[in-house]
Amino acid sequence: MLNKKIIISGKIKTVTGLHIGSPKETAEIGGIDSPVIKDSVSGLPYIPGSSLKGKMRCLLEKSEKPADKSDEEWFNRKVGNSKIHVCNDRESASSCPICRLFGSTGHDHGTNHPSRVILRDSFLINGWKEKFRKEPLLEAKTEASIDRVSSAATPRTIERVPPDVEFNFEIVYNDESNGATEDIKNLFRCMKMLEDDYLGGSGSRGYGKIKFLIDSISERDTEYYTGKKGEKIILDEEKGVEELIETIDKLW
Repeated sequence: MLNKKIIISGKIKTVTGLHIGSPKETAEIGGIDSPVIKDSVSGLPYIPGSSLKGKMRCLLEKSEKPADKSDEEWFNRKVGNSKIHVCNDRESASSCPICRLFGSTGHDHGTNHPSRVILRDSFLINGWKEKFRKEPLLEAKTEASIDRVSSAATPRTIERVPPDVEFNFEIVYNDESNGATEDIKNLFRCMKMLEDDYLGGSGSRGYGKIKFLIDSISERDTEYYTGKKGEKIILDEEKGVEELIETIDKLW
């Protein structure tokens, strides 16, 4: 049963260059080898919600792995070239901090558990939209891959969103009774772990460090959607994730 929705909104700020890749449509001599993903209407860079959700889930999976389980036991589902942790039935997922929050898909006659969290695509804030429209602010970073045998260098040019650019973000959490407090704590944990990790590609080479700046948190119960009640404001000032983690027990 849905009790309420918790809406978390704010900004994502790039601390280092950010590269979330997109397939290249044409090949140009001396051009960009790996472009960033862009909105098809505006042509401006954005951060897909799938990139945020996938990375946050990955970090929570690693942090929650029991010490007495092997990687083969814990990361039990193959997806492409990777393996992830997925509970195979709704009952198991409802008691799993990962699958309850991020969802699971049953395999071989298993049952699904819908994700409780929604991560929207993040678009440039208005001030940065105007800057990008006036001048080309995306970086073209030239690197070289080194052949470990011959030491031959192969140059390549990577497109990046530069540091200090800000994107709007919105996260919606569906409070469905059991485990809600733990879910919220884990959601903020994931955001903090992501700040200390990287988003997108080439993180080991310095790309993808970001910072979350949370502007507001509000609760909307089911009566809000029938017009009988207003929303409850939990936070209406800018705070970092670390500050919120320290005070989360006072907020909920």
